[in-house]
Amino acid sequence: MAAKDSLHILPLSSLPLATPGLHRARLIKNAHFDGVVELFADVQTGSGQVAPQDLPRVFQFGADNLGDLSLLVNLSQSSSYDVYSLRGELRRLGVDVENVDDLRLSEAKAREVTPHMAAFTRPLVRAVFGSAGDEQSPGDLMQLFAAPDVETTQNNLAKLAQQVDIEIPAIPKFLQDYGDVYLSLAYYQSCLDASRPKLEAFLEALAELKKDRNLAQDRGVMAACREVQENVENVVEEVGDILAMFRDRTEDMWTDMSSDKFRRMEQMITDYQKKVGGALCFTSVKLDAWSERFPRPDVGGPRRRADFVMNTMRHGLERVQSIDD
Repeated sequence: MAAKDSLHILPLSSLPLATPGLHRARLIKNAHFDGVVELFADVQTGSGQVAPQDLPRVFQFGADNLGDLSLLVNLSQSSSYDVYSLRGELRRLGVDVENVDDLRLSEAKAREVTPHMAAFTRPLVRAVFGSAGDEQSPGDLMQLFAAPDVETTQNNLAKLAQQVDIEIPAIPKFLQDYGDVYLSLAYYQSCLDASRPKLEAFLEALAELKKDRNLAQDRGVMAACREVQENVENVVEEVGDILAMFRDRTEDMWTDMSSDKFRRMEQMITDYQKKVGGALCFTSVKLDAWSERFPRPDVGGPRRRADFVMNTMRHGLERVQSIDD
């Protein structure tokens, strides 16, 4: 998977930085859910991580590149490095993101998550193509309206323009925006689905820890297990609920569609991206850390696993905002 498709990795080559040595580094969320600059990563040497505020120990900063340090310190505090959360955060920090290709999913990832778009694009396609729309692929919305003969294409575009209540010349921009905003939800749904097998394996491991005769007497361990389990399960449930809500609202939106209604929906989805991305990033980082440390049930005894729950899995829980808030 390309690094820019990740929830927890930001290649610094994507940013307009003035410090040449930083272009080869990455901003990552480590197992403690801390945002750190990773200068190198290798199987033999491990991961060379530096807190952003400590970068002056490694690089020289002066008037020409001091902004790099401020930008990285701010970005390190973001709850997710997925491209959609980053766009909003970088705009807030005054960075132009409109022409940065790395702040888009790779073509391979976009194709991979396309099946998840169907629930969000089907109402649009059905509004134009009727029942035959269920057979249309949701991948490239503009291509759906291309037909061998010009007359059919014009009729399809005219019907969509009527549905959305905009002029035909504005249709390409509408379709581009529609596809992009719902691609973000498809991406998040894909990330959520990918987390479920890891979550099941982790919950099974926690259940085994709770059965251990010695650990069952350790109130600290039992409390940490409950805290981590409740937080991770709540995150997965909340993300699932919010994505289901958007699917339902998209269906309703097309019963009386207008460009204004779409713009309101677009804004609401954008407002949720930071929290959804942060929740999924937390889940991904923590479950990946567990599966890497304990890839099989026979790896690591109960005490090692309990220590990992207390010292790593529990670390950073307070940074994940509830989506319900």
